[in-house]
Amino acid sequence: MIRVFYKPNCKACLMTTHFFIVHHIKFIDIDLSQSPQYAKSLHDKGHLKVPVVITDTEEWSGFRPDKLNQLLQKQRLMRAER
Repeated sequence: MIRVFYKPNCKACLMTTHFFIVHHIKFIDIDLSQSPQYAKSLHDKGHLKVPVVITDTEEWSGFRPDKLNQLLQKQRLMRAER
């Protein structure tokens, strides 16, 4: 399952979650202001900005259209194989 760690009022976070919603990609969103225990572990892993997106195979931080589009292509291939 894809997890998106975000902060309220973060434009990059909103754009990332909007991408998932528009493309019908399931994800779990985790508000770091309500779950601060995750912030330290993400920071320790080198994530210095939000959103942080974690998939089964990779993770990244910030709004990354390139990564989002790669993920979309993988999702489409998986759906086609079913």
